[in-house]
Amino acid sequence: MGAGAAFGPVAAAAGAEGADAPGARRLRRHLLPGGELLAGRRRRGGLRRRGRLTAAPAWTPDGGIVYFADGRITDRSPTLSTAKEIPFTARLEVPRPEYRRKVRDFDATAERDVRGVHLPALSPDGRSVVFCALNALWLMPIGGRPRKLFQAAPAHYVQMPSWSRDGRSILYVYDGNGDGLGAVHRLMLEDGADTVLAGGGRFNPALSPDGTRLACQDVLGNLLVVDLATGAESRPTPPFGGNGLPGRPSWSPDGRYIALCDRNRLNHRFREGYNVIRVLDTRDGSSRSFLPLPDTSVADRCDSGPVWSPDGKWLALVVESALWVLPVEPDGTPAREARRITVEAADHPSWSGDSARLLHLSNGQLRLTGLDGADRRTVPLPLRTARALPPRSDVTRIHAARLWDGTGENVREDVDIVVSGNRITAVEPHRPGARRSGERLVDATGCTVLPGLWDSHTHPYQNTYGGRQSRLMLAYGITGTASMGGFAYEQARIRESVDAGVMDGPRFLTTGELLDGSRVAYSMGRAHRTADGVRRSLERAEALDYDFVKTYVRAPGWIMAEAARTAHERLGVPAGSHLLTPGAQVGQDLTTHLSATQRQEYGRAVSPTGRAYQDVHEIYRGGDFAIIITPFSAAYLLGDDPTLAQDARVTTLMPPWDAAGVQRQAATAPTEAQRRAVRMETDVYRRILADGGSLALGTDCPITPVGLHLHLGLRALHQYAGLSPAQALRTATVAPARLFGVQDDLGTVEPGKLADLTVVDGDPFRDFTDLVRTSWVMRDGVVYRRADLVGGAGQAQVAARSAGRDEDWLAVGEALRRDGCCAP
Repeated sequence: MGAGAAFGPVAAAAGAEGADAPGARRLRRHLLPGGELLAGRRRRGGLRRRGRLTAAPAWTPDGGIVYFADGRITDRSPTLSTAKEIPFTARLEVPRPEYRRKVRDFDATAERDVRGVHLPALSPDGRSVVFCALNALWLMPIGGRPRKLFQAAPAHYVQMPSWSRDGRSILYVYDGNGDGLGAVHRLMLEDGADTVLAGGGRFNPALSPDGTRLACQDVLGNLLVVDLATGAESRPTPPFGGNGLPGRPSWSPDGRYIALCDRNRLNHRFREGYNVIRVLDTRDGSSRSFLPLPDTSVADRCDSGPVWSPDGKWLALVVESALWVLPVEPDGTPAREARRITVEAADHPSWSGDSARLLHLSNGQLRLTGLDGADRRTVPLPLRTARALPPRSDVTRIHAARLWDGTGENVREDVDIVVSGNRITAVEPHRPGARRSGERLVDATGCTVLPGLWDSHTHPYQNTYGGRQSRLMLAYGITGTASMGGFAYEQARIRESVDAGVMDGPRFLTTGELLDGSRVAYSMGRAHRTADGVRRSLERAEALDYDFVKTYVRAPGWIMAEAARTAHERLGVPAGSHLLTPGAQVGQDLTTHLSATQRQEYGRAVSPTGRAYQDVHEIYRGGDFAIIITPFSAAYLLGDDPTLAQDARVTTLMPPWDAAGVQRQAATAPTEAQRRAVRMETDVYRRILADGGSLALGTDCPITPVGLHLHLGLRALHQYAGLSPAQALRTATVAPARLFGVQDDLGTVEPGKLADLTVVDGDPFRDFTDLVRTSWVMRDGVVYRRADLVGGAGQAQVAARSAGRDEDWLAVGEALRRDGCCAP
């Protein structure tokens, strides 16, 4: 909202239906002159009168009452025969932040240091480190050069390495084993023998000290203990909370106890709780949990500990984004207070076998630290990467039946698009024989070419989805994505892997974990209650070069403001959150939804029935404060087109829990109530666009079906909001490019722009449903064909579906989305 933005009375009252004004909380019943009852029932912080919500009513000296409802101030005075509206307007000067945007060199191919070092683990002898980077598994002698142990195929994903206690083997997780689900592998270092220890979706492996049992987790985060001699699995106890996997299991030296990080939800009203240390007894399944410090969470539930020292005397963990050690009894009970041993940012701790040193990541560097915090040193990591681009001499001529270039409403016919390397060099009318010597011709004569589609709100869940998530995006025509929250080092790893061409996927803009208060919901929530903790997290954001900075629902205003300042001044990127208010006031650039989970009562954007009032539109008007929309109600539209559920991308590429959910939703046509919900939601978006707002389309996947939901959202905007095909498509092309500051390189099909294209088999400007019929995409000048992305996954999906009944996978999907912020 620029200086001088006009505000009506709703803005002055901080939102009619969303405000929980003190007067409204105190006042329950008032009699108007003549005995008429005002507001018999309170709802969401206001008073209802004849179906309208009022806020902060007040008596006048003459016995009347003035109240605020539906954007108007009304006077019900005893001297008036009818209610009288009191004219009121106000203007609030809220200058928007101005900052220099990040400069990205999309053509650079020079080598640079790898930052995406993912889940490093120190060997028991303290001499080597195993880690994942560039979609490969690496082993590096400390002081030496890393050696690649295993390179994942570009369609798949390798992750979660750990050591056996004797140091002779490494465990890791890989999804390229035939069913497309994560499986635990054991790699023997002596002879390279590789065996699968547990499959069907198993993660976070940890071998018991005697090597006879495997602790791991399934897709739902259930802890499993596998007897390696018999293959029998047991489930000692279910996780406390969902919203992602619990932390990695860690064994006590005697093999009786397992420690991990779990979420202890505090009440039934809110899903948030503390990230607690949980210790389970594998003999009887009992467990105890405790906090590392009073009212303080473990940082997150990825790999922030607790990690048991081999001598059993300590648990290492990350709290307030620093490294701590907690003295414990043999059963994991705290013996004394925890002690912080680093002042720098810390992630992913692991012990040496003598329990004297800890390896951890700090701002993209490997660091070794003594148990007492002394003898800190950096471990050199001589590993470099470079963007893989076609050479400029590699020229491709695409002959398209139709081109919508993103610059207006018009569609051009019979067009050639010439691509040199990774850039578009010409867009010209097709002329037979125009192809020059050495040019490669790509025939799109039955197709429509568009700027590459964007999904502006995603969460990388490769820890359970593996390579499927990235491939699904490409298969549905998505060439650009922006993360709105995920594990920081994993995102750095994915971005580098895609850029280097060793992982299939769209162009990827990163952020880190959700910057939150002391209580969190998601595994990827980063908990904070101190300024030092926030500072460390933001220093890490700068070191890992985030593309966006996001705060979450329990972050107070000072954290939101500091995150926005860091994003702007140190990174040159936007910042945002769920909160329209105070997001706009503390310098953030956007909201990541129209309405989603909030824990500050004055920040509501819509009423419980989905109505958005004048103040909301005023803030978004003109586009200075932007919005990423996530039309969850569009999921109902699956029932209008059941063929979507039979698409090979669903039946062969989606994980079985999502495929089962899509097929169930598609089996039932939307009810009238559901259609009204779609119409009401998209009408808000239509009005924001009409007011000149900046609106980009996202999905919040994998809360919604990956890739597919972007098309459902576009259909909702076209069919229910009445946007033209071009207007709808701009929310997934031009608008995201502008929002993230890459409009000079992306968003349209013009000479000089990057060659990110989506090619549709059909004409979505005649039949908008054709848009989902992606034939192929081009990202950075490289072609990815839908048939290749889906092909080879067919048997995998059949195998995965056969491993459990459809109703079982359906239950898995429902459990994964339980307590989610935004699922319909």
